[in-house]
Amino acid sequence: MSHRSMTALRRTGGAAVLVAALAACGQNADAGAEAGKYYEGENLDFVVPYDAGGGYDVYARALAPYLGECLGAEVVVRNEPGAGSLLATNSTANAGPDERRIQITNSVGTASAQIAGADGVMFDMSEFSIIGRVATAPDTVAVASDGRLSSFQDMIDSEETVRFAATGPGSNEYIAASVLSAIYGFPIEVVTGFGGSGEARLAVIAGNADAHASTWDSVLGPVESGEVEAIVVASDEPVELLPDMPVVTDFVPETDEGKELLDDLVDLETLGRGLVAPPGLPEERLAELREGFECATSNEELIAELDQQQRPIDVLTGDEYAELLESVLDTSPEFAAVLEESF
Repeated sequence: MSHRSMTALRRTGGAAVLVAALAACGQNADAGAEAGKYYEGENLDFVVPYDAGGGYDVYARALAPYLGECLGAEVVVRNEPGAGSLLATNSTANAGPDERRIQITNSVGTASAQIAGADGVMFDMSEFSIIGRVATAPDTVAVASDGRLSSFQDMIDSEETVRFAATGPGSNEYIAASVLSAIYGFPIEVVTGFGGSGEARLAVIAGNADAHASTWDSVLGPVESGEVEAIVVASDEPVELLPDMPVVTDFVPETDEGKELLDDLVDLETLGRGLVAPPGLPEERLAELREGFECATSNEELIAELDQQQRPIDVLTGDEYAELLESVLDTSPEFAAVLEESF
């Protein structure tokens, strides 16, 4: 699928899912009972591949009660951290279709790991039973408010090595830094070993690094407090809560290869936070989960609750998300090579 086609898909996904969700929520209950409900009256594990308290955990815990209501199930959030989300994702990939388990995914990180052939990957993202996309979370580059770089153009033009802080190889932070450097040709050094994104950001504030890349909703608070300045988001669309922040497509690469890599990066970042079930789910069970997801994510109370936490949803249906994921995984050898350098 072309970049333009995927952009159109992203922009129409929200409207499409709302229509589908209203239909799903309005289905005749007697018809559903006749068909049989696999999840109704049962416990459904909702796995978060990170510790409690982060963005993925916030989305899962907000969504769980609404999803449970729509499915008639008891949705139990379980945190399974480890190996940068690979541990839980491998477990979901190896779970049988009879296991009542779903997982929120860091699809940017897991897709990158798969494309790069990283150690520890024991899954194929395209084989999961795809439920949908919960939200987008494109990476945002932030610098110290009093640092030597005050704009992304400063970074592009820098002859001095730009020091990015990151938790470690394979993290979204490391991937964003490596790909941006490859696209625009500025020299970088990625300083690793930080215990988390907050610690990495503190290194930038203290002047021990020049920049840090993290999801826009993670950097929103520090930007509003004036600790850091957001200089670019890896997207072709502005972030609603950071409307003055430039999008990366405002900066045209000098080479054709750079332009192609930029398209690949934007498409990768569009994957955001997905929702999947184990591979091989029978069609009727996947349909049940998708209908429940569309019902839950159209609930105005959930939308308001997440908006209040500055964690908006940006939904794609299961079919739309599966199509987007397949296209991203079928990437160019050049982009795959850049991703390999991030692991």
